[in-house]
Amino acid sequence: MKKIICLLFLFRLLIACVPAVEGELRGVKNRDTYYPEEAFGDSKMPLGMVYIPSGAFQTGDNDEDIMGMHTTQNKTFSVPAFYMDQTEISNNEYRQFVYWVRDSIAREKLYRRQDGDSSKKWVNKPDNFFKEPYRTMMDMGSDVQGGNKPFELFMDSLNNAKVDQTYLMMMGSKDKKIKNNKLVNGYSSKFNRGEKDKIEPTLTDKEVDAIFSVYSEKSNKNPNGGRVENRKYFTLNWTEEIEYDDPTTAFLLSDMYYSSSESYYKRKEIDTRLLYYEYYWIDLKEAARRGKISTSGTVENNYRNISREPLGKDNKNDGHRSTLDANGNIWLDVTKNYSKSEGEEEDDDDDDDEGEDSSSSYTTTILENPGQDLDLGYTNSKGQHNAIRGHTDRSRFIIKEKINIYPDTLCWMRDHTFSNSEHMAKSYFYSTAYDNYPVVGITWPQAKAFSVWRTQIFNTWLQSNGDMFVNDFRLPSESEWERAARGDMDMMEYPWGGPYIRNSSGCFQANFKPMRGRYFEDGGMNTVKVNSYHPNLFGLYCMAGNVAEWCSSTFDESSYYFQHDMSAEFDYQAKDGDPITKKRKVVRGGSWKDIGYYLLNTTRTFEYQDSAKNYIGFRNVMSFLGRGGKDIDKENGEEIQSDIQLK
Repeated sequence: MKKIICLLFLFRLLIACVPAVEGELRGVKNRDTYYPEEAFGDSKMPLGMVYIPSGAFQTGDNDEDIMGMHTTQNKTFSVPAFYMDQTEISNNEYRQFVYWVRDSIAREKLYRRQDGDSSKKWVNKPDNFFKEPYRTMMDMGSDVQGGNKPFELFMDSLNNAKVDQTYLMMMGSKDKKIKNNKLVNGYSSKFNRGEKDKIEPTLTDKEVDAIFSVYSEKSNKNPNGGRVENRKYFTLNWTEEIEYDDPTTAFLLSDMYYSSSESYYKRKEIDTRLLYYEYYWIDLKEAARRGKISTSGTVENNYRNISREPLGKDNKNDGHRSTLDANGNIWLDVTKNYSKSEGEEEDDDDDDDEGEDSSSSYTTTILENPGQDLDLGYTNSKGQHNAIRGHTDRSRFIIKEKINIYPDTLCWMRDHTFSNSEHMAKSYFYSTAYDNYPVVGITWPQAKAFSVWRTQIFNTWLQSNGDMFVNDFRLPSESEWERAARGDMDMMEYPWGGPYIRNSSGCFQANFKPMRGRYFEDGGMNTVKVNSYHPNLFGLYCMAGNVAEWCSSTFDESSYYFQHDMSAEFDYQAKDGDPITKKRKVVRGGSWKDIGYYLLNTTRTFEYQDSAKNYIGFRNVMSFLGRGGKDIDKENGEEIQSDIQLK
């Protein structure tokens, strides 16, 4: 009996150990759960920021429109949760950006102008450092898939077969079926002929040393090149300190300083005109727009197209959103391309080809035609087309920027004619006495560049710790700024409540221009420290006064009429040739030189995006990941635990 009981117990135990059925919908396993404290620490939010929960507010003048602006119509806006800097960006915080750009330029110069170990210490070598021609194939990425014609993705087309053969050949395959013909990127089967050992695609230590020993030398004998050709594979090493006072270093970096003719009293100062920051951003708004798919007709006599109209309303052959090739010719994305056999004369009459459908004639691939929207759809045997779209060349949405990032310190002289402001121009951004004062003299593009740099610095740190990325730092939209300024006190005049600009003790509650110009009556002649006065209910300092703040939104007097009531934003990306009125960006909060009207939560004003003023600064925001409830501890605690239980 005991044996039977033991067998039953063992049988039950075995049944309990049987894994759950894997055919059910359970989601992807082994996905890291997002814990804000892993990214931001115990505070669950970025350093120096506060949490603004999701909510709504009613904007518009609560009293008479004294100025007669008619730009703040009554409207209710709902805003998702976000983080916002507790204070305006200070001089010292912006100086970190300036020093980073300065030091990155210096590291680049030292890497190029030294050799051997002296050069190697300024960069980090990748773990998998490929040699030629393997690195070329790695860099090509998905562009290698030359056979990715519409409706034949990753199928065994002729071009894909060449890709497969190229990889087999490069890895030392003994497949006799690989002919001595031209393969992808010009490689032939002669490449690995005679090799008996295992193929090693990565560089050896000796080959790496050879790279650092030469400045620039790429030839058949040295296909891997020198320091210049390999720079794109390295990241800068920020653990190595730059000894600017070292004689050798000082000589190698001598062209970063003002020349003797531009310096005075033999002062050795960095030439701030050299402090350019190069960065990229993705134009998602342009990528989201629907382009036109060319489905018939002849365009620039380049291509002849099989007539097929899965989306007839999108017929348009005017080069809409097209891109240029290296020779300046317009490339157009077409659904399918028809080409004659070699030696056959081209027929200019397109009507003769309508209805033809010979897949063997489609020789031009989509990846060779970067331009308009790509037809990713598939037509089945019944003639049903699923009309899915994509983009042939994603790189055209990756926008490169290059901007000088040093503040315009002369704005103190320029903004106040017949006023003695030389001492501010000389010392405001330079002296440590003003470290915790708001940075000024920053244009809207410079503020945007700072936000991108701050994002990249933070994401690089997260990546080094094995954590997932979070949302980008950016400028607040106009609706986000007003939501934060109101502090959940709807219908109030000022960020601290209202309707009075003094507290119960008779003291002014912001830094502005009171009493017909008695500037110091509020405690500050011009700017004051970023954490001055009392914060609002969200814990934000100086949402009114001190310096006005750039917003991401473009200013338009009537934008409240056409903006969406959820997460409202109007962002027009002005170009050089646009009228000046399209280059106006929203400025909110008022400043130390403004009268009390500009401190109101509802007051809207603007400045031109290329202007640098001594009364305009900025602060960053970051969109919140999650629901965005009132209590951030409950938001990021119980919900996460319930998510784990659901899995």
